[in-house]
Amino acid sequence: MTLTRNVTHPVPVAALPRFLNAELSLLAFQRRVLSMAEDDAVPLRERLRFLAIVTSNLDELYMVRMAELRRAAARPPGAPDDHADGYDAVTRLAAVEAEIESLLAAQSRCAMHCIDESAQHGVHLLRWSALSEEAQAALTDRYLDEIHPDLSPMAVTLSPGVPLPHLPHLGLFAGIVFRATPESRSQFAEHELPGDVPRLLDVPGQPGAVIAIEEVLRANAHRLYPAAIVEGTYLFRVTRGGDLHLHEDHAADLLGAVDDATRRRPQNPAVRVEVDATVPSRVSTLILDNLRRDAVGRDMESTVSAVQVVHGLLDLRCLELLPLPPDPSLDYPPLRPADPFSGETSLLDRIAAGDLLLHHPFQSFDATVVRFFCDAAADPEVTSIQATLYRVGTPSPVVEALIAAAQAGKNVFALVELQARFDEAQNVQWARALERAGGRVVYGLPELKVHAKVALVTRVSGSMVQRFAHIGTGNYNPRSGRQYTDLSLFTSDRDTCADVATLLGHLTDRTYPVIPLPGGLLVAPTLLLPALLKRIDREIGHARRGQPADIAIKVNGLADREIVDALCRASQAGVAVALIVRGICTLRPGVPGLSENIRVVSVVGRLLEHSRIYRFHNGGAIEHLIGSSDLRPRNLRRRVEVLVPVTSPAHQATLDTILDAYLTDGSAWELGGDGTHARVTTGAPTAQSRFVAGRAG
Repeated sequence: MTLTRNVTHPVPVAALPRFLNAELSLLAFQRRVLSMAEDDAVPLRERLRFLAIVTSNLDELYMVRMAELRRAAARPPGAPDDHADGYDAVTRLAAVEAEIESLLAAQSRCAMHCIDESAQHGVHLLRWSALSEEAQAALTDRYLDEIHPDLSPMAVTLSPGVPLPHLPHLGLFAGIVFRATPESRSQFAEHELPGDVPRLLDVPGQPGAVIAIEEVLRANAHRLYPAAIVEGTYLFRVTRGGDLHLHEDHAADLLGAVDDATRRRPQNPAVRVEVDATVPSRVSTLILDNLRRDAVGRDMESTVSAVQVVHGLLDLRCLELLPLPPDPSLDYPPLRPADPFSGETSLLDRIAAGDLLLHHPFQSFDATVVRFFCDAAADPEVTSIQATLYRVGTPSPVVEALIAAAQAGKNVFALVELQARFDEAQNVQWARALERAGGRVVYGLPELKVHAKVALVTRVSGSMVQRFAHIGTGNYNPRSGRQYTDLSLFTSDRDTCADVATLLGHLTDRTYPVIPLPGGLLVAPTLLLPALLKRIDREIGHARRGQPADIAIKVNGLADREIVDALCRASQAGVAVALIVRGICTLRPGVPGLSENIRVVSVVGRLLEHSRIYRFHNGGAIEHLIGSSDLRPRNLRRRVEVLVPVTSPAHQATLDTILDAYLTDGSAWELGGDGTHARVTTGAPTAQSRFVAGRAG
């Protein structure tokens, strides 16, 4: 086994901060995603996709986290800060911003490398100066026909106090500096690039050649001001905060409040301004000054005080538009999910015969989860369908099946989580569509997000009543079901279905279970955290008695301090702890005297790791759970989450196979006690490649 970085020497416990920093850990995950784009062994089109993912993830980091980091750093000295990660608020912000700057530089270098490699496949991203006169003339004609008419000039003088118009969220803008005469004062005009014109335009007469729309605009900026002297054309991009601000006077109408707040979100203060490297400081200063003025005018706090200089293209998602040829070597080999129920007349009858555990996308999400809802909607003996909906996508065959069931007279209940970040508007539309069809809709709980993924179908055949439950680790979204690794448990077990019915009943009443459920369903925020702590303590007890004790957990994030402390106590007692954590991890593994028996790995591959698995040795009576919950404070304390026991020996063996595959992944990243990740190279296949090859877990 080899590591791609030097392993640091053990550091005394007293010299280490108690926890790793969450934001730096999140950025380390972006580094691991970027490593996929940097890897020449990854097909080129997929590398461009990973570049786009990093861009989107950084956008979200700014929208969600950066404003609070800046507010904390701006508080007076001595303001509360527990320093548990070794940083005060000012140094924490500086460390995060420095890491972002380094990450962006690496991303830009990677983008240039991918652009150069695209040329080897006949695809060229050109500058205006590299075009022939004929191509320039043809693109000028296209500019005049398609671009120029949508560039409404909004000009102001380059003077303090003169406001710019409101700049939309994540829009690309061209800032043009010009003078009416050589003697007159410079003016500044902002133009949003039209969204209905491709970012990359085909170059006429040169198959495979494209040019960025901003290059065409820059070359033709003088046509916007034909009587003026254009001094410069500069590209910039504004990111606004992603918070929803719900008005208290709308609290009784959550649907209306979320709908209203979603419409107002584009008016949130700016949290980032990206500028191309040619933008002069006076233009940057003007943009920042007016964004602050814009925030004050809307009675909001501004948290952006500097521009982010980008070397190369802004918004690298555009590279996915490069017209690469249809060469199979440029993509991952097709993943053809298995349909485990092909030929079965009714999925419900199959569930009645015994529990089913599915591993997506290696086993088809559409042919299992989507079919579950469609079969239930079409079954004349089904009387009711209930489900929690968090992110369902558009189009959504799951919601469409619920609508069809409601229209057919079935009792349909859905808890639609209206505050699923960045899916609010979509969820509002689906909630209204379900209501119009006759379904009963609850819009979430006042203080909690409902993140659980559960559904319950009731079928009545004569005097026999059957219930069928689905509990998943992922959303009811077919697109995610094809791109994320997730797990689904289907069961007709009486106790489990009763637990799910109890949970859904409480959600109908806008409450949630606060007492243990007989079927063993663990529900946050009341039951789950104490249940997990109890299981960790149970392993500690076994270890102290000299009995075998181990814990294996696969989650997307680990940042809850009480859980981290409990796992460290387990390590100190001799419990072997193996953690597979995709993203944020604030636990320091492998530190003598603290966590030397804890190993943390992260796997990044063609699919987004999303499944959650918990395994406790339990004195030989090994316990497995799956569900929606990660180990972050929001999951355990501020959300309704669900973990369900998996009791079938065959299904437990499947979960063991999955855990073991990730823990022996041939290119996993291993977290060190110093907070850095090392790439493990063993020559063994990756977990995902094993499941792709076998198409099943």
